[in-house]
Amino acid sequence: PKYYPNLLKFVRIKVIEASSTVLAPFDKSLQNEAIRQLTSAPKFRDPAVANLLPEQFKLTELLLDSGVKEVTDEKILLSDGSEIPYGLAVWAAGNGPLPITLNLIDALGNGGSEQTEGQAIARGRLATDPWLRVLGGEGKIFSYGDCSCIVDGQLPATAQVASQQGEYLAKLFSRGYNMSPGIDPEEGILMPPTPDPSVEKSISEKISSFAIQNDEIAAPFQFLNLGILAYTGGGSALAQLQVAPDGEPVKGTGKVGFGLWRSVYLTKQVSLRNRVLVLLDWLKAQAFGRDITRV
Repeated sequence: PKYYPNLLKFVRIKVIEASSTVLAPFDKSLQNEAIRQLTSAPKFRDPAVANLLPEQFKLTELLLDSGVKEVTDEKILLSDGSEIPYGLAVWAAGNGPLPITLNLIDALGNGGSEQTEGQAIARGRLATDPWLRVLGGEGKIFSYGDCSCIVDGQLPATAQVASQQGEYLAKLFSRGYNMSPGIDPEEGILMPPTPDPSVEKSISEKISSFAIQNDEIAAPFQFLNLGILAYTGGGSALAQLQVAPDGEPVKGTGKVGFGLWRSVYLTKQVSLRNRVLVLLDWLKAQAFGRDITRV
């Protein structure tokens, strides 16, 4: 609307979602707020832009319970048989597993194994135990992130989970844990990793041992949900921050959610230099608008 207001009346944005809601990991109230923001009438600072649009103009349409069957060069075919012509399609859904993941699952599943049984839950991902050891890999293969699935407790396929899992495995490796101590003769499964007796435990390890009431094995991976954020456009965002593990999350919408989203994003930068550069970029976009010369 800022640069090409005369073309806005020809624009239609259709958001296609296979499930019955959007942003499934969020609280129901935040899901409803996201739907409201997506489907509300657009607002323009310049009244002259609004005068160029036809009555009942609807920029964004949300299509729930609409699975995509096929995408051709000109149309999107939905599972209910309807067709949507398009000029630009943006695919933001999940992708299938990589060939290396499928090949490894097949290799570990030959002859019937824990990996084969775990696929009832993992469904195309590498089934792992609570210590992120791939089932059937004899404690020599590890997997984390969205290519893996802990069969005793599934976690969302997000960067937050993968980051914490990576840190967890790095700590076990660097502190000399024995990741393959042998098979439990009674249960017939790989025993939990054991610590190196020559390495003194850190404070966090002592706390974890106390929590599981066992200082002879490694504590299994425990995901700490720090919250989830989603930018909804127009200077608005949704924020759901988990302050206490069992407490109610702190929720924010609109400008408040936008402030929470940006503050978390800024603090997660890896260096002061990156924080300054990101902050300057935000200030520049606020003052002069987004740079679209490379679009």
